[in-house]
Amino acid sequence: MGNQKFRIEFEVHYHEVNPLEEATPLTMLHYLEDAAIAHSEAVGYGVGRLKTEQRAWILNRWNLQIERYPIYGEKVIIETWPSNFERFYATREFIIRNHKQEIIGRATSLWIFINTQTKRPLRIGLEFRDAYGLDAVRAIEDHFNQLHAVKEGEGGSKGEQAFLVRRSDIDTNGHVNNANYLQWMLEVIPEDVYKNNHLASLEIIYKKETTYGSSIRSKCYVKGLEQINPEFGHVILDEMGQELAIAKTVWD
Repeated sequence: MGNQKFRIEFEVHYHEVNPLEEATPLTMLHYLEDAAIAHSEAVGYGVGRLKTEQRAWILNRWNLQIERYPIYGEKVIIETWPSNFERFYATREFIIRNHKQEIIGRATSLWIFINTQTKRPLRIGLEFRDAYGLDAVRAIEDHFNQLHAVKEGEGGSKGEQAFLVRRSDIDTNGHVNNANYLQWMLEVIPEDVYKNNHLASLEIIYKKETTYGSSIRSKCYVKGLEQINPEFGHVILDEMGQELAIAKTVWD
């Protein structure tokens, strides 16, 4: 059985920070995704191999909690491991540390293993458990219960904006990269909240893929603007009004 935990180091680059020289939430999601991919490459099940076998891991959910965002030039160490394989689902955990080994964030995620031609789930073989190993310890205790999109009239004041899917939004699977949904969600957060607060936690579910040239609409609903930690409900819709992704963000 392979080593259960994988560690990788990143350095925060200039193009990954905000005006305060802090890594953005989008940057943090990219680090997590890169760590997962690097782990798969290290155990022999990288993107290239799976692509030739017409198989892929599709991200279904994130639960991300950030205590402090690293700054420009800072080293970030991410430790990641699979905590469960069940039928065609896998859960993957992440711990984010600074160069002093202090924990500055953590995440858990849910992935679906699919046939890229039929788009149908595939049972995860024992060879994956043997390659990756398994550690049942969770970074965040999350049973991935249903997360409901906030509907019209359920939230307070809202933001809304339309976007066109660009070529640069597309990943190796031919559809929009998961982190870009978060970017669309952040674009409609009220400016005063975005400038004066940090995204402390994110729960997001990806429900339907979208591709280059599509029109999408990002909506956010205020669930607690007067609270110490403002909370927002988010939904990304396609041209037909179907949900592509839903999320909850909490700010501090």
